[in-house]
Amino acid sequence: MDTSKVSSLEELKDLDMDFINDIGWAKVMWDSLQACLKKSFLNWVDTVLTMSQNEDDVKEWRSTFMEQFEDRCYELVTDIRELHEQVLVNIEKYLNKTQVLCKMLQADMPVIGQHKLGLYQEQFQLKRQMRELEQMVEARTSEVNQLRSKQLELCKNLGREPILIKDHPLPSLNEISDLKKHIEQLEQETFDRLEKFTTVKGELIEIINLLGYTPSTQFELAVITGEESDFKITEENMESLDLFLYNMKKELNNVKEEIYQLRTKIEQLWNMLDVDFVEREEFRKKYVGDSLNTLEALRLELKRCESLKRANIKVFVDRLRQELVEIWKLCHCSESVRYEFRFFDSDTYTEDLLELHEVQLKKWKIYAEENKDIIALLNKHHTLWDKMIELEQNATGADRYNNRGGKLLKEEKERNLLSKQIPKIEANLLDLAERYQLRYGVPFLTFGNTIESYINNLHANRENAKKLKLSARKLQKEATAINPSTSHMTSKRILTDCPSTDPKKYKYTPRKVFTEPKKNPKQLQVPKILLTTLSKSKRLSVERKKRLDKIRRLSRQKETRDSSTYIEFQNDLSNRVDLRSTINVAVDNETVVKENFKSPARQRGTTPKSVGKKSPNLPNKLTAVKSQIKLIF
Repeated sequence: MDTSKVSSLEELKDLDMDFINDIGWAKVMWDSLQACLKKSFLNWVDTVLTMSQNEDDVKEWRSTFMEQFEDRCYELVTDIRELHEQVLVNIEKYLNKTQVLCKMLQADMPVIGQHKLGLYQEQFQLKRQMRELEQMVEARTSEVNQLRSKQLELCKNLGREPILIKDHPLPSLNEISDLKKHIEQLEQETFDRLEKFTTVKGELIEIINLLGYTPSTQFELAVITGEESDFKITEENMESLDLFLYNMKKELNNVKEEIYQLRTKIEQLWNMLDVDFVEREEFRKKYVGDSLNTLEALRLELKRCESLKRANIKVFVDRLRQELVEIWKLCHCSESVRYEFRFFDSDTYTEDLLELHEVQLKKWKIYAEENKDIIALLNKHHTLWDKMIELEQNATGADRYNNRGGKLLKEEKERNLLSKQIPKIEANLLDLAERYQLRYGVPFLTFGNTIESYINNLHANRENAKKLKLSARKLQKEATAINPSTSHMTSKRILTDCPSTDPKKYKYTPRKVFTEPKKNPKQLQVPKILLTTLSKSKRLSVERKKRLDKIRRLSRQKETRDSSTYIEFQNDLSNRVDLRSTINVAVDNETVVKENFKSPARQRGTTPKSVGKKSPNLPNKLTAVKSQIKLIF
């Protein structure tokens, strides 16, 4: 028996048969091996016995049998051990590959041995898991490549730097989700930019058509004439596109503004030059819209008209001076304004003189526009004030007692309405004047006076006119009482030269009522009421209102004292023949004559027989009118 063979069997460890008691397949296999060994051994012995009884031969055959048997037993153990080693190697390999795949996928390693399987089963389990991980890596790699390619395309079109995507390890599921969102944002931004490009391109084409503009740069040509798909919607290109649109809009606005100004100037020059209407219409029809061609044509026309204007400067200066006079009058300017503009009377007709007049006219047009409300209100107040003075004069006229188709009632209604409107307008004027002074630091002037002075002067002149009338009546009565002979002679002369006082035969001529005293120093001198000018800046609106209310209250009280209703006056006039208005000179003289004939009876205090009777010569058409009209006489 070979010692090497024996030594190989000796390498195997000795095991107890008890450890296979609980392993069923091992006990079955052992029983089967024993039966096979017994049967094969007995057959081998039987064959050997039949072949030879020689001990040397049997020893040799026995040695061969044992040697081969030991070799086969060792080979069987070696084979299974080699398989065991291979399984261990495979498990290690699968584990390493699984670990690499998990790192690529940024996933956790699977738990090994949790099911307590044998090495061979664990090998297959690891192999299956490894295959699944490989498929996941392959799928994720493909998805990442697609996302990377899509991102590169979008970023290239948008002109942006793409987000770096690594292959080792591959992005996790969360990172892939974020990457998809990022790509969706890029797609949305691409869509928005394309939509904006389409819109802007449409606007640009419209503006270019309006202006007749020709693209000059390569970028403008690419935008206007190129395909939308060829345009790179990078941030730089989009900024250039916005700038292009801004410049075109600005150019359009500038062209429109310049065209409007040119048309205005040309119209003014046409009016100055008296250009034929047909020629104007032909030019307007030929050059319409806001194109650059129209702009250039208007520039040439303006240049031509200005050349003609320079040849006719004197005519234009005279026209501008007429317009200045009108605008000064509109703005309630005094003569000092004209004197301040020292070039108004200049006879050196140059372009500079013409330009100075144009600037002055423009200045006052702006002033009129900015203060149109206060100017309009002043004009309205002036109109209403004149109407009120006219009504007051009509109320003191000689024919005020004649019923002129109900005119008295209409005039009384107008007076009542004006007495309400004028104070409101005056309050508004004072308020506007105060705002003007706060805004500009100077008072608003109407023909050289402040609005407050203007209003105070109007009321003062009105009061002066009333006092002059009362003083004239008083002096006339005093003169008649002092020199009755003169009055008697004058009355006789008037009665001789004038027709009868019968209203049917004699028509009274109403006396003119002067609102201002005459300037003759020999006549009655009535002291003027001097109104102190209040402070222009510190006077409060409350004080002005109190002052105006006081003036109006005194005026109303005066009117109440000096007036009576129409019915009372007519009844008293009917009962007392001796009373006549001092307004009409003829009527007053006639009254004086009648007083001379009846004076004794009156001086004694006796009552004439005609008292209480109506005068047959007086008209009674208005006696039936029921009114409370107040007449000032």
